[in-house]
Amino acid sequence: MRFDEVVLAIMKAVDGQRTISSPYHLIKGKKSGQTIQDIGYFNLHPFFGVLPKLEKSDYLAAVARLQSTGMLEPEAEQVRLTARGFEVPLPTTPLNGWKYRGNERRFFARLSLIVQTMSCFIQGQNRFDPVVSDEAIQNWVKTYLHRIHFRDSVVQHEFRMQLESMLERADAASWQKDIIIERLSGFNIGGLTWDQIANRGKIFPIDAQLAAVEVLHASLAVLEEHQPPLLISLLEGVIQQSALTESAKRTQSLFERGFSLQQIAELRQLKTSTIEDHFVELAMNDPAFLYTLFMDATVYEMIHKTSEELKTMRLRDIKQQLPEASYFQIRLALAMRGAGK
Repeated sequence: MRFDEVVLAIMKAVDGQRTISSPYHLIKGKKSGQTIQDIGYFNLHPFFGVLPKLEKSDYLAAVARLQSTGMLEPEAEQVRLTARGFEVPLPTTPLNGWKYRGNERRFFARLSLIVQTMSCFIQGQNRFDPVVSDEAIQNWVKTYLHRIHFRDSVVQHEFRMQLESMLERADAASWQKDIIIERLSGFNIGGLTWDQIANRGKIFPIDAQLAAVEVLHASLAVLEEHQPPLLISLLEGVIQQSALTESAKRTQSLFERGFSLQQIAELRQLKTSTIEDHFVELAMNDPAFLYTLFMDATVYEMIHKTSEELKTMRLRDIKQQLPEASYFQIRLALAMRGAGK
């Protein structure tokens, strides 16, 4: 996908229900309660945190392009797509931001340093300036290289074969895969910058960055499925074992030990609203979540019915129709819908 298409895909999901800035926060991976619950409400898991360093100017430029091409209503504070915006078909994407949470960057940093090290050693160059300055990455790569006996020519050949196979199987376009190769460094070869790649491909630098993330997500999926022996170790600490944020996991642990919402807030010295955010996150990720601990089935069903009748997931609109339901109950019920219950 191009960056404008990612923005448009999010806007199609939240049309009329969120501000014009909401896609920006989601793409950057903001861990606010609002952003996290929107992931579940609108099924926006693929796009969460895919560009954590996204500049606001790049985002606003995309908004301006969507407005100038008649796909987005101009000067609207809320996301408002035109009929043309809804009609534009969008490509499928291998993006899985909620699962990988930006850890594809750790994976690529390891891969980059491994490729550079092997390339230099093959050419008899034992000293070089590492392309990755992060000491944790450097130490991990040193341990990994010694473990696989990387100086062995057979190992070097097999590593290359497995890397090529991974890219070949990855669900991405060839021009996107080329970007990953162009970013790698080797003996007397430096990886290209985003601007250099963009100029070569006559695309925006932000599109080049997004294409690289798509390839990396597709590649991680390949490694998980096929588990090539020399590459599978690179997934260490990359794949999320839980869909929950770290703070939500701590709340879950206390909840499972029998503490109430209010008690958890006191124990963790956090606002009640923050702990409520965690419960919404728990409900979003667990179809078996016991919502009856917080509302009876009648209230739960009425929230869903009202949301469907109004064709909205805006809390304020639902609250106006159901004053007896709290905002927390509404958020929880809508999160359960996102979890498939």
